[in-house]
Amino acid sequence: MSKRILDAIFPPFSEPARVKPREMLYIADEKPAVGMAIVVAAQHTIVVLTLVVFTVILGKEVGLSEQELMGFVALEIVCMGLATFLQSIPTRFSSGHLIVHNPSVISIGSMAAVAGAYGMGAAMGALLVSGVIIVFLSSLLPKIRSLFPPEVTGVLLVLLGLSMVEGGVRRFTGFDGNSMEMASLLSASTTLGVIIFMSVWAPSRFRVFAIFAGVVSGLLVAALAGNFGAAEIAQVSKEPLFSLPFGKYDIPVPELVLAAIIPILLIEVISAVDSVGTAVAIDKMNNAKWHRADMGTVSRTVACHGVGILCVGATGTHPIGTSSANLGLVAATGVASRMVGTLTGILLVGLAFMPQVSTFMTLIPKPVVGAIIVYTAAYMIVVGMELILSRMLNTRRMFMVGLGVTVGMTILALPELGQNVSGNLQPIVGSALTMGVVTAIVLNQIFRIGVSQTGTMELGGIHAVKELTEFLEERGSDWGARRDVMTRAGMAVGEALEKLNGSGVANWPMTLKATFDEYKVILELAYDGELVSLEPKQAIDLDALLEDDDALENAVSNISGVLIGQLADKASSERRGDRSVLRLVFDH
Repeated sequence: MSKRILDAIFPPFSEPARVKPREMLYIADEKPAVGMAIVVAAQHTIVVLTLVVFTVILGKEVGLSEQELMGFVALEIVCMGLATFLQSIPTRFSSGHLIVHNPSVISIGSMAAVAGAYGMGAAMGALLVSGVIIVFLSSLLPKIRSLFPPEVTGVLLVLLGLSMVEGGVRRFTGFDGNSMEMASLLSASTTLGVIIFMSVWAPSRFRVFAIFAGVVSGLLVAALAGNFGAAEIAQVSKEPLFSLPFGKYDIPVPELVLAAIIPILLIEVISAVDSVGTAVAIDKMNNAKWHRADMGTVSRTVACHGVGILCVGATGTHPIGTSSANLGLVAATGVASRMVGTLTGILLVGLAFMPQVSTFMTLIPKPVVGAIIVYTAAYMIVVGMELILSRMLNTRRMFMVGLGVTVGMTILALPELGQNVSGNLQPIVGSALTMGVVTAIVLNQIFRIGVSQTGTMELGGIHAVKELTEFLEERGSDWGARRDVMTRAGMAVGEALEKLNGSGVANWPMTLKATFDEYKVILELAYDGELVSLEPKQAIDLDALLEDDDALENAVSNISGVLIGQLADKASSERRGDRSVLRLVFDH
C-alpha cells in the first residue's frame, strides 16, 4: 500500500526512448571514456564555481565575518555538488540528466531581506518549508505554470536586475560617497570588457567560460594595481590542504517565522518553476525526435530542485537552482552523459573539503565582483524584457506587467515607504522583488477573469483569411500566447484553407475552434466534405512539372500538406458526426 502511494506521488524512473541528435557526442544513458568524462566534468566545475561569487555577495550582505564566510561558501559548494550528483542519477527524485546546480541569483534579495530582519535561522526555516513544499508539489508545479507565466518571471528578472545596479556600480567604481577609485575602475572595466568580448565574439564552445576569463583578467589587473597579490595569496596558502567544510561558520538553528516564509517561498517556487525550462531544454538536447516535454522528467527535475533547497536550508547557506550556463556547456561540448553529472557532483563536494578554494573565492576584489554584478544586472534586465515580450500583450497584460514593475521600482526608489510598516511585514513590503512579483501574480489572476480559453469563428470563404488573422491575434493576446506559436498557427490554418479550397473537397462555411491550455494551442477546422489527407500523394517529378498541368497541381497540393506538417507539431483529420475536422496542435 505504502509503495503504491509512493509510486503515485513520486513515480519511479523510467528511461524514455530516444533518438540521438547528430550534434551530440554522448546522450544521457551513454558513457564516454573516463578521461573525456573527467575533462568535461572539470569544465562544468569551473563554470559553476565562478558563480559562487553570488554566495560571497550574500554572505557579506548578511554580515558574515571573513572566517564565517569561508565555511558559508564551502557548505554551499557541498550542497551544489550533492544536488548535481543526485540530479544525474536515475531515481524517482531526480531526472537522470546532466543538470548542474548553482547559486540562485534571484534568491539574493529575499534572503538578504529576511536574514537582515529576522536572522539566518528564520531564513533557514523558510528554506526548509520551501524545499518540502517544492518536493511534494513537484508533480503539480508543471501543471500550475499558468500561475507563473513568462510575464511574471520577466517582471521578477527586470526588478532583480534593477535592484543589483546600485551595489554593483558602487563596487565597480569604488565609490565611497565622494569619489571613485581609478584602480577599481580599471580592474572592473577589464573584467566586464573581457566578459562581453567572450560572450559576443568568442567561438560558441568558449562563451560559457566568459565569466571565468573575466575574473582571471580582472585579478591580473588588480594585482598590477596593487589591490590583489602577495597578502591574499599568503592567506590562501596558509589554509590546510584538507579540512571539514564548516570553517568558523556555526550553522544557525532554524526558526519558523511566517513573515520570513512568505517572500522566500514565493521566490523559490518561481525558481522551481524555472527549472521546468531546464528540464525541457536538456530533454530536448537528448532526443532528435523530441516533440513535447516528458512530464516525468520535468517532475523529477523539480523534485531534485526541492531536495537542493532542503540541503541549503539544513546548512544555512544560499539557495541553489539549475544552471543555464552549464546547459550552454552541454550544447557546446556535445556531451550530455549523466556520468559527467555524477563526476561534476563528486568534484564539487571534493573541492568543498579544500579550504583554499573557498578562501580564494572570498578574497576576490570588490571591483571584480562589481563587474560581475553589473554584467548580471544587465543580463537579467534584458532577459526579463525578452520574456515579457515573448508573449502577445493586450491591455490587461500590459497593466499587469507595468504595475508590477512600477510597484517594485517604487520600493527601490523610495525604500523609506516600507520602514513605517509592522516589523513582521517589513521583509515583504520592503522587498521590491516580492511586492513587484506579488502584484504581477495577483493582477494576472484578476485579469484572467472573463477570458475564455476557447474561441470560435465562422469562415465564409477564402477571403476570410484577414478576419482569421485578426481572430488569432486577439485570442493570442487574451491568452498571453507566444508570438511565434500564434504566427505559425495562423500560417498553418491559412495554408489549410488554401488546400481545402483548391482541392474542392470542402464546402463553405467552415468553423474554426481555437483552444489554449498554456502547453498547447489547438486549432480545429470543421467543414462539410471529405477528409483531407496531409500526406504527399507521390514524389515530385521535376520533369513532369514542365509537361503536365495535373502534375503541377499535385505538386502544389503536396507542398501544402508538407508545409502544414512542418508548421504544426501534430496534424490529423477525423470525422465527427456529419462533419470533417482538421486538427492542428502547436506545442507552447
